[in-house]
Amino acid sequence: MTPARLRLRTARPVLPAQAPWPVLVVDDDAQVHAMTRLLLADFTFDGRRFEALPAHSAAEAEALLALRPDIPVALLDVVMETPDAGLKLVRRIREEMGNRRIRIILRTGQPGEAPEREVVLAYDVNDYKSKTELTAQRLFTALVGAVRAWRDLVTIEALNDELASANASLERRVAKRTAELARAKDAAELALHRETEAKGQLRQFLSMVSHEFRTPLAIIDSAAQMLSMRASATDSTLMPRLGTIRGAVNRLIALIDTCLADEQLESGRIALQEQELNLAPVLRTVLDGFRTAAPGRSFVFEAPQMAPVWGDPAMLGMVFNNLIGNAVKYSPEGAPVEVGAAPDGGGGVAVSIRDHGIGIPAADLARVFERFFRASNVEGVAGSGIGLHMVRQIVDLHGGSLNIDSAVGEGTVVTVRLRTAPRRRRRT
Repeated sequence: MTPARLRLRTARPVLPAQAPWPVLVVDDDAQVHAMTRLLLADFTFDGRRFEALPAHSAAEAEALLALRPDIPVALLDVVMETPDAGLKLVRRIREEMGNRRIRIILRTGQPGEAPEREVVLAYDVNDYKSKTELTAQRLFTALVGAVRAWRDLVTIEALNDELASANASLERRVAKRTAELARAKDAAELALHRETEAKGQLRQFLSMVSHEFRTPLAIIDSAAQMLSMRASATDSTLMPRLGTIRGAVNRLIALIDTCLADEQLESGRIALQEQELNLAPVLRTVLDGFRTAAPGRSFVFEAPQMAPVWGDPAMLGMVFNNLIGNAVKYSPEGAPVEVGAAPDGGGGVAVSIRDHGIGIPAADLARVFERFFRASNVEGVAGSGIGLHMVRQIVDLHGGSLNIDSAVGEGTVVTVRLRTAPRRRRRT
């Protein structure tokens, strides 16, 4: 709620809209009451008349105030049933009754009994007048000033009440939100703990798989190589089947290596062994492996003379092995896979791998680097969904960039950009 709206709500008087302004007149002289009523009959303020509420003693005034705490102003005589009855009433109003809003105007006919300076300093009164100086005009001025002050106090109290209520409400909301955040924090910490445990278990599993599978796979590959040598001399019809066996073994080994590398990259446990590196031999080695595993596949390779890059040979070998493997996997037999490397014009080297396969749906392009994500059109094609995630991490570690252009049914081009080796590190 805005301050302006608060003022509109709380600035309204407590009394009914057209009710007279009540003035408590405390005096033991009947003539004073009569004269005061006569004067008040001619006064108006803010369209409202003034009404005298008579009390002939301090006790009567106290009883009336107990019933009407909304009285804005009191005209109070000092000397009544006792010489200081009016002053004692001031103390009771302020301290015992706790009424700080009412404006008290002392009106005395015996100033010597209550000197103005002493009274104003010792008692919480708002004005001090002798009865002889309180003419009609001065009485009107004093009453209007007192009513205005009382009305301002009422407004301030109402605003303070609303502010206190708003603060209490805000504190409750803050406490509720704090409790919600605490519960969310506990849930997040529990989830993080479980994720850490799961990653630890995954790490142990991958380590076990790597250790337990490599030896049997090596034995299978060695046996397949021996059978290939014999079959080439005795029964060449077995060669394709033996090639299939060796290809399957190599894919399993590559999958194990990819899973281990991805997990180590994810946990930050891999440190690059960077060096000055010519990409052409790295790419040729990777392509030779695919030519052996897929002899019927056509591979086109172009790599003109270019500056060496700065990178980790083993890690970059995994990058290109994965990308070329994807090109082979997701394109039909007989469709060529094109690999090219050239300066990118920005001081680096760009390596592109192009296939003419199934392509990637546009809706999936933004997610292909997510761990375990696979495009929606690869059903029936084996894969783990971690290869491109690993590739992105390795390229990022090298300070390079990765870009994919693809169209469904037309193929995919993946471009890897790497930094060239710093001149001071190049061999002369």
